[in-house]
Amino acid sequence: MIPSLPSAPLPPQHTTRYVALSPGDLVPGAIIAFATDATEQRARLPVCEEMRQAALDRCVVIQSQAREHILVADRAGTAVNISLLDEPALDRLMSADPMYLDISGLAHHVWAPLISAARRMKRRLRVIYAEPDSYRPHPSPASPTVFDLSTGFEGVAPLPGFARLSGPVDETKMLLVALLGFEGSRPEHLALEIDSIPTVVPIVGVPGFRIEFPTFTVACNRPFLDEYRAHGNIRLARASCPFEAFETLVQLKEEYPDYYMYLAPIGTKPHSLGAVWFALENPTTTELLYDHPIRKPGRTEGLGIIHIYEMPFDDGP
Repeated sequence: MIPSLPSAPLPPQHTTRYVALSPGDLVPGAIIAFATDATEQRARLPVCEEMRQAALDRCVVIQSQAREHILVADRAGTAVNISLLDEPALDRLMSADPMYLDISGLAHHVWAPLISAARRMKRRLRVIYAEPDSYRPHPSPASPTVFDLSTGFEGVAPLPGFARLSGPVDETKMLLVALLGFEGSRPEHLALEIDSIPTVVPIVGVPGFRIEFPTFTVACNRPFLDEYRAHGNIRLARASCPFEAFETLVQLKEEYPDYYMYLAPIGTKPHSLGAVWFALENPTTTELLYDHPIRKPGRTEGLGIIHIYEMPFDDGP
């Protein structure tokens, strides 16, 4: 059962929300980075195309995304391959100030190192995330998942730039924080990557993008929650808010001060953004576990609310 909240808090002041976003809503002179190879409608925002047409010199266009590199057309219109492990090249890519990064059409292994670069460069970064209008229902009524989101997984591997050479000192003090989504097999597989059985703390997106989504999340992850007896450890953070996810992780670190924390960012992208941010702030005691899903074409339809998150990176690491 999901714990109840006394009331749904308003979004933080550093988040703005739009039904439609236009170039006039952006900070004057800001640069915007976005993908053009995405198949989902919410990942092809009209504002990005308008910027390409009217102000190409203010656009960083990510034309294709591979596992180890991206093809980027810079503000001069020159297309270059950039390794996702090439920190100086990523720093140059994210050197504009202020800058927007639309993560709606970017895979985790692409946007996470870009977030890291902006933080290293101490840039005023605003992250754009667009909700879909709806998710594709699973065609099989016997499926343990409600939605049909992935065709498979490339396997557990570090996100570029987030590999950790050292692990927990004490294997009796390990915390697996699973930021849950609709695919219940994912946290189960990730938990198996940990040598000893960890203490499991799930984070569920409440309030959700829709009122029924938290119930779907718990239902799809019930076997995992049952196996690790984690129902009583469920924490809540607004599904659309990286700041609430980050603060929840800060609270967990205070509650488990001597624990090594594994983070599984397999829920909403805003939650994943909060987890990546937390991992950057706590590199010696935190490790990201990610399974690199292969997303199904047409997994979502339409365009919902657009969120802009003002990240506090200009103060530096």
